[in-house]
Amino acid sequence: MLSKKIWKQTPDIFKKCYDNKNNIAVCPVGRRGLIRVELDANSDSKTFVSNLQSRAPLLVQKALYPDTEFPLMAKIYIMSSSGGILAHDRLEIEILALENTSSIFTTQAATKIYKMDKGYASQDINIYMQKGSYLEFIPEQIIPYASSRFYQPVNLKVEANSTAVYCEILSAGRMASGEMFDFDICFLQMAAYDERDNIIFADTLNIQPDKFRKYIRYAFGYKTILLNLYIITKTIDYKKLDHSITKVIKDQCVFGSCSALPNEYGMVIRMLSDSVDEIKRFAGSVSSVVRGFVFG
Repeated sequence: MLSKKIWKQTPDIFKKCYDNKNNIAVCPVGRRGLIRVELDANSDSKTFVSNLQSRAPLLVQKALYPDTEFPLMAKIYIMSSSGGILAHDRLEIEILALENTSSIFTTQAATKIYKMDKGYASQDINIYMQKGSYLEFIPEQIIPYASSRFYQPVNLKVEANSTAVYCEILSAGRMASGEMFDFDICFLQMAAYDERDNIIFADTLNIQPDKFRKYIRYAFGYKTILLNLYIITKTIDYKKLDHSITKVIKDQCVFGSCSALPNEYGMVIRMLSDSVDEIKRFAGSVSSVVRGFVFG
């Protein structure tokens, strides 16, 4: 559930259909997809899924361990049995990372937001990280189709000595079909909290193309894909992290920049591109930098 201050920023179209106090939808809904994943570590520090609850269309693949450099880190795919998200769909993803776990979450494919005659679709993401845990949440891109309306509130709770890498990739639309910024609204809301529930930072991306049609291409730097990447940590020296990420930006010659989160609680990185492969390659390089600091 979002804090009252953050909830005030939410557009009325979503407030009318959502009871934030009780954290439930009050309008007719379509599919109520759900994933609840609990991660634990065994005596060898290998991370595994200790508890799992799911409801269609959302599914979770068995944990994999593909990285020989980090063989104890679990990689988990979030999948969907449907082709995309439709009007009135309400999806919920909840992840609990217990102490000293290390994991990577991603999706099997892009999140496609289909055309909607009325209503909207939402996906709530809640991540809770206990002491000493490490988690990357790096899904494929969000593709809002023409006349779609999408709301995604994200809550991250990061306890002491934990590190979170959270990524959002937003496409301008279904470019192959000639759609570009033809969706009605895409509203992404992000808030991070410490172990005492004090807010670390909040960030909002509210794109309503019809409201500033003349300027939206300019606002996107005449690019078509946006990356928001957040590194939330107190375990990494901020100056060293800043230096390393700035070097990645320069070495890969990407159109991006980074800045500090409040109280040097990590960094936020933004990047624009016309290539999702370039963005994913850059996000992977940043994740490698963070892992190097955390795991040595």
